[in-house]
Amino acid sequence: MLKLPPFPLSINEIDDSFLSESLDLEIQEFHYQRVGADRGMLGEIYKLTIRTDNGSKEIVAKFSAQRKEALDNAKRGGTHERELRCYDELLRQTPISTPEIYASFFNPDTSEYLILQEFIKFDQGVDQLAGITIDKSKLVIKEAASMHAHWWENPDLSKSQWLPRLNDERRRTNLTTVTRLGWETLTEILDEQNRPYPHISADNLAEMIDDMLSNLSNFSSTLIHSDLRADNLLFSNEGNEVIIVDWQGCSFAPSTFDITYHMVQSLSIDNRRSHEVELLNYYIKCLESFGLEIRGDEVHQLYKSSILYSLSIACAVPLINDIESPRVKELAFSMASRTLAGLEDHGMKMS
Repeated sequence: MLKLPPFPLSINEIDDSFLSESLDLEIQEFHYQRVGADRGMLGEIYKLTIRTDNGSKEIVAKFSAQRKEALDNAKRGGTHERELRCYDELLRQTPISTPEIYASFFNPDTSEYLILQEFIKFDQGVDQLAGITIDKSKLVIKEAASMHAHWWENPDLSKSQWLPRLNDERRRTNLTTVTRLGWETLTEILDEQNRPYPHISADNLAEMIDDMLSNLSNFSSTLIHSDLRADNLLFSNEGNEVIIVDWQGCSFAPSTFDITYHMVQSLSIDNRRSHEVELLNYYIKCLESFGLEIRGDEVHQLYKSSILYSLSIACAVPLINDIESPRVKELAFSMASRTLAGLEDHGMKMS
């Protein structure tokens, strides 16, 4: 259950008393270290090693980013509330691997939040910029298919006021706003790397994003993550399991929206080109194995129509993160380049 303020907004405000009460443990002491900063994760994330009478335990404390642009974006789109409510109300009954949540706190006036959750050891060698392997992608696709089939056209989702459809006004406003505000900076990053791009105004691109969201909302929908890129996927060191984190973009939308974004952003351009059809057909078979049949031509058409979404997220990266960080520029360039390549490959013109 979500708890309201007051609560710590930074690691320096965490103390033994707060942890003891939140975790229902007698904490003797704890140490912390920053994690996730090199994975493009929003917010400040720390691994806490706590010591009790019964031994040691590792947990994660995830704080909302304090950058004004990030908090404005979260409040405009309701993304922080979505992540917390998704964990609290939906994911516990969803057949998908996610971290255990010990306690969560939210300020509806500021969109600031804190999550205390399970620490998961994962393969540190996975790199968003390099892209993941096809075998790892299939793990993600199968995991997503299980969730998609479970919540397919579920009436309970449509009753959740906090869970938007693609054509929800707040979602459309948020994505078109970050597109308008971030496109110029993104094109400057592309210019630095001599990567050609369509010369379209930010307003026209935002209008295309808006039209896409409205059109795709007419198809059958389910619970989706919306940000299934490698930075939000924790693979086991053995490579046979994946845990999905960062649910701020969760929505009630066509399932292929998830798969498109995952393939475009988690695979290298060459790998995506070589295995695109194979992976889409694999997704269809996964849905069938979970008892859901969907037309193959619809999946392939929705895939093509959903590619543009990735460009709005690429626009957001330098807008709500520190543009002076090399990682932010590299991530924005990678996401934009992969999206533009996907659009070009499928003859999707931007005008």
